[in-house]
Amino acid sequence: MNKKKAQYIEVYGKPNGLNLPGLQINKDGTMRLHLDDLENLNQRTINLSRLMDSAKSIMAEKGLDNLLLLIMDSVTQVMSADRSTLFMVDEQKQQIWSKVAQGTSEIRIPLGQGISGHVAKTGETVNIPDAYEDERFNRDFDMKTGYRTKSILCMPVNDPRGYIIGAIQVLNKLDGTFFSKENEELLAAFSSLAGISLSNAKAYEELQEERDLLEVRVKERTHDLEIARKKSDELLLNILPVSIADELKEHGRAAPRKYERVSVMFTDFKGFTQISEKLSPEELVRELDMYFHYFDSLVVRYGLEKIKTIGDAYMCAGGIPEECTTNPLKVVLAALELQDFMRKEENKRREEGKVFWELRLGIHTGPVVAGVVGQKKFAYDIWGDTVNTASRMESSGTPGRVNISSFTYEQVKDYIHCTSRGKIAAKNKGEIEMYYVDSIREEYRADKDGIFPNKSLMDMVMS
Repeated sequence: MNKKKAQYIEVYGKPNGLNLPGLQINKDGTMRLHLDDLENLNQRTINLSRLMDSAKSIMAEKGLDNLLLLIMDSVTQVMSADRSTLFMVDEQKQQIWSKVAQGTSEIRIPLGQGISGHVAKTGETVNIPDAYEDERFNRDFDMKTGYRTKSILCMPVNDPRGYIIGAIQVLNKLDGTFFSKENEELLAAFSSLAGISLSNAKAYEELQEERDLLEVRVKERTHDLEIARKKSDELLLNILPVSIADELKEHGRAAPRKYERVSVMFTDFKGFTQISEKLSPEELVRELDMYFHYFDSLVVRYGLEKIKTIGDAYMCAGGIPEECTTNPLKVVLAALELQDFMRKEENKRREEGKVFWELRLGIHTGPVVAGVVGQKKFAYDIWGDTVNTASRMESSGTPGRVNISSFTYEQVKDYIHCTSRGKIAAKNKGEIEMYYVDSIREEYRADKDGIFPNKSLMDMVMS
């Protein structure tokens, strides 16, 4: 005959305030505990241990997306449920949504609708033994998925200030029983933990977004400032040479400097006043811009420095701001190409019956002082008798020819054919010996007319 299994276990010692469910105190002061109560106590200990383990992981997670996943996995395990869903409140849209719903994609429900919507709106805890017996439950989900929802426990999630930020819903205990009061207490503890963690994660995410936005704004502002700086530099370099602009930016001023050998070129259009009377202001400016645009391209190609334009006059120089021993030859070669361009334009316009322009051009080489004048509208300029003499070379020249002084001639005669004009009277300068430039010498030319230098001469000039 089998003996009946004992239903109680003896607990030795004195109570001393010990209070456990099912604990009985005998007359002799000993205690005994029912085995079912002991099993429940063991389960509560296990659940508490799971909750503590989950708490460590959840409190350490800062990313909102990862936290939502972690909460769902943890609550499902701690509650011994089949599945769980965490709904977050969207105040702006008056909806609750679940970015992580186990077994489903994202869910959005109007706030107040359904069991989870009701809990998220009212803050009540809902514990339903059979979902199909509750009119708030929507069976459509089960019908679509083939899932059978039985028991439901749904509880609000509050932030540290007490505001409802979501709802946790657990479905179907794995052992087939209903969710008990102990389960409610456990989920309440978990919801409190989730509320703190979600609030922290959301604050961290908002902080990250603000930081990222600030970083983007800083990059945008830095980019805008860089563009503005480049535009400012480009404008400055359109006015000043690079070395002078750098000196001005670094020190706030650019010291004047004397150069011993600089070649200065002046040009002027013959009969400009009479031609301008035949053109509208727009046409006149367009014509000057076309010519000066080509002049500028030659200045750049030969490494010269444009000084300024005064009406129809154009002034440039070689050998500044960086000294260069070949600057007389550079300026003369540029002048030859310039007059060649003017002749071709004249021939084309004659054929078309249009007004044509003729150019006087003079060059002189000598010492100058160069620097920046003004405080607001900066201008890089040159001064000295060399400038005045170059101007007289232009005014004493002949349209279509390159007129140079004897000093410039001495610097280029080994490479350029020239014709002596003798001494020519120049206004306020007396008689000055002058030469016409004819062509580049045969061994240095790239064309039969001697207008363009060959590679060897160009390499020597630009070295």
